[in-house]
Amino acid sequence: MEAKVPEQFEGILLPLAEKSRFFVPSIEQDIKQARMDDDPDTYLAFSIYKAAQIGLVLGLLTVVIGMHMNMDTYIYGGLGAAPVISFMLFLTFAYQPQIRAKRYARNLEKNLPYALRHMLIEVSSGISLYQAMVSVSEDYEEASEEFQKIVSDIQGGKPQVEALEDSIARNQSQMYRRTQWQLINSLKSGTSVTVTLDSLVNTIIQEQKLQVQNYSKDLNPFILMYLMLAVIFPSLGVTLMIVLSSFTGFEISTTIFYGIIGGLILFQLFFLNTIKSRRPEVKAA
Repeated sequence: MEAKVPEQFEGILLPLAEKSRFFVPSIEQDIKQARMDDDPDTYLAFSIYKAAQIGLVLGLLTVVIGMHMNMDTYIYGGLGAAPVISFMLFLTFAYQPQIRAKRYARNLEKNLPYALRHMLIEVSSGISLYQAMVSVSEDYEEASEEFQKIVSDIQGGKPQVEALEDSIARNQSQMYRRTQWQLINSLKSGTSVTVTLDSLVNTIIQEQKLQVQNYSKDLNPFILMYLMLAVIFPSLGVTLMIVLSSFTGFEISTTIFYGIIGGLILFQLFFLNTIKSRRPEVKAA
């Protein structure tokens, strides 16, 4: 989304944005690492504006439904929930750069060993490290984008080591940062870049294999938790409610059943998102 605040609200939102940095202290770094050109205060002001807008609409909608159904719970609930929803939405929007930066880092790590292997082949054949980085500035997605930026900085007059250091600063991937630091150390010490690249490729591939093995082990407790919370507990809970209602005379309304179904749907979405977020980004060779 493009962070642009309506001019008539800038005087109110920008001061609020400066104070809201307390909730997102890393916003400036997050925006830089997410490859966004937005000013941090402007982005936070836009987040406040969108969050307030959506929260107000949802709150008013709930109030209108409550008035139409003549239910005070909906009316007071809508009035009370509007600021809470707005605040939660603000945090969601404010942390989007951090999420985008992490996604970028994961995709970068996925393509990094193949880009480095390409560079290794180039350097082993006698081509300079700079020309090797030029050759991998395409075909490797996020990894190519980063090497293309390094090449652009070098062409703009930056020393090679400084361009690599700047690349480290704008990336949060520990794998990538470690890779570039080792290349910088090789350049500074005069050791063979070929040996360094060969070691880096082997190390990264082994790390990715270990990530896949750890992920497969982590799935077992997640599967058990899913069976308990999404299958066993709801089934036993509904059965117990039916049995108790036959003794106590408590009426189980359709609202309760719809609530259970809705809760299960939300849990399934949350569970699938959690599993997906933990899955290692490894590109098949």
